[in-house]
Amino acid sequence: MISRLPFELLSSILEEAAYSNAREIQHYTYGVDTTSTKGKVQRALRGRVANDSLRWLSTDAIRQVNTQWHDWACQYAFRDLYIRRWRGSERWTQSRNLHIIQGYPSKDVYYRDPYCSLRKTVALFATHPSLASSVRRIFFDGFYSIETTALIFQVLECCDGLDSVALPWITLRYGSDDDWSHLLQLRQNGTALSSLELLAVDLKQSQIKDHARQVDKHPLRSHTVDFGHLRRIKLSGSSNLMPINDDDLVAISRTARLRELHITGTTSITTKGLVALGRASEATLRVLEHSPLSEDGFEHPNASSTGDGSHLCHEILQCPHLCDLAISLPTICVDLFSDPSVKWAGDVQIRAAGVCGQLSSLEKSRDAQQGFVNILSQARSLIQAQQNREIDLNIELYIDHFIFEPSKQLVHADLSLGEILSDGSWPVMAAPSSKGPYGQTGQYGKDERAYQCVHEEEFLEGLQKGYISF
Repeated sequence: MISRLPFELLSSILEEAAYSNAREIQHYTYGVDTTSTKGKVQRALRGRVANDSLRWLSTDAIRQVNTQWHDWACQYAFRDLYIRRWRGSERWTQSRNLHIIQGYPSKDVYYRDPYCSLRKTVALFATHPSLASSVRRIFFDGFYSIETTALIFQVLECCDGLDSVALPWITLRYGSDDDWSHLLQLRQNGTALSSLELLAVDLKQSQIKDHARQVDKHPLRSHTVDFGHLRRIKLSGSSNLMPINDDDLVAISRTARLRELHITGTTSITTKGLVALGRASEATLRVLEHSPLSEDGFEHPNASSTGDGSHLCHEILQCPHLCDLAISLPTICVDLFSDPSVKWAGDVQIRAAGVCGQLSSLEKSRDAQQGFVNILSQARSLIQAQQNREIDLNIELYIDHFIFEPSKQLVHADLSLGEILSDGSWPVMAAPSSKGPYGQTGQYGKDERAYQCVHEEEFLEGLQKGYISF
């Protein structure tokens, strides 16, 4: 019988059956709509069914076979959970069948608790701890109040096998030191949380001005909050209410020993916080991503200095296991690419505003421009050194709105102004580019032209003649 098979083989069979069942399940939810049909009721697409709901529905028949299959199905369905705040309103009709609906839907809007899913999850895990033990990854979306933060930590307290969690950034303000120490501690079963994501968003002005929200319990000041078991931290987005800042990262760095650090889309974190975490994890760090945004959200700003006079190019080389790098720096120099023993591989993306040691900008200084030419040459040398070690490495440098590919000696940019200034004599050999406009987050309705690519020598010629500039 199939139940006598080894558990690993049985699990693979049941997983294939669940995949097959999922293909036959409706993947979208529907409602009724009268706005686009002059009062006539018709079915309208509302949204996609969440993946955790699909997994639950796809194992419905499997749960009814026997106890062993039931337990497997619950573990499969609850492995990843996505809990979000309900938004919107509903009007009810008198029937589920559209063809027998009489008249128009009711004009009454029925209230629904926006935190219903979170409250029900708390109640479910409190009464069925075995289900909570099946959760490996959980994602919370839309809960930004003190009340919901307490509910979130009640859910997390029940999940004794949790490996990854994505939380609203505000939990770092509203959560107590007991909440955070319990979340990050080593559990009795020998497991611990390994991945933490903090997602920030802007709130409404009415929410920001609410004095009840101006609460910070400062959990990072407690010595019981230990980030030593985490292997990955991701900080994403910005907020206009008590955002995560450099001081928070400095506090985290006291105990953190990370393998992956991602800081993206932020406006409140500078290289000071980045360096603090990087130094604390230099012996273990493998992935480093730092892509901040300016406050207007359109362009990547120049990263500020660390404040202690440290050379950031040298700081990066202090991480011997670093292999995946995407970072924004105030300046760069040849030292960044001078160590042939680095383990960098794949696509390495570096954004900078100037050259180390040059007081003048790239726009005005010929020495700075020559220094950057030397950087491109040194980057090519490092790429070749990695190829000799059978390591595939591709480096891309973003300076202003120019994209440099040292391995191909190509420069990608909008060269339309240069064409005008040169009366069409430059560039001579330009080709369409599949890149850009990087350094900007989307087009936002602005009039931006497609990028072109030219050889480095032709780019430098245009730079010297003043057809283009940094």
